[in-house]
Amino acid sequence: MTSTASDRPQRVRDRRPAPERLKQIITEATTLIAERGFWGISIQDVADACGISDAGVLHHVGTKEGLLVAVLEHRDEVDIALLSQMLGIAESELKADGTLSVSLRDFCRALVARNAQQPEIVRLYSVLNAESLDPQHPAYAYFSAREVWATALFAAAAAGTANPARIARQVFAAMDGLQLRWLRNPAIDLVAEWDALAESIVRPYEMH
Repeated sequence: MTSTASDRPQRVRDRRPAPERLKQIITEATTLIAERGFWGISIQDVADACGISDAGVLHHVGTKEGLLVAVLEHRDEVDIALLSQMLGIAESELKADGTLSVSLRDFCRALVARNAQQPEIVRLYSVLNAESLDPQHPAYAYFSAREVWATALFAAAAAGTANPARIARQVFAAMDGLQLRWLRNPAIDLVAEWDALAESIVRPYEMH
């Protein structure tokens, strides 16, 4: 017996406003990239996760590279907003305007506490940061610029010490290393481990 078009199951159209659809696309893409890396996913994978066509995804983000940029920029906006609330400072201070009205210890602890709440996002950035060491990677420029921005934030928090830029690099590297251990072993209490580590790598700078 030959089936007709009317016999086949029909996909129910999931109509959403454009902003809501874009948010869904970014959310699903974030999860997929964190699991497989940028090279391990396709636009079709994101489309399937959203229940729409690949053309529907591209309508909102333009290209696969555009999707990646949208994911990264969205996460930065969310994190800046939440960190500013946690620290009780203006968002502009976290956009590297050269000043930061909180101590290095308080800044680092807030950042670690925030990251402890979002292992999937930390994994996403860790995977993409490693992938983008290749200059041909579409996120190479983004992560190069982000390194400058993040280091400037740490340096601003270390203002008044003998060498804020060096301290920023060392503390930043220690935090990244600890977070990688935590991603490998989620049983680690990231905040508690950072507090212990901060006693040896941050406290000496507080004494100057």
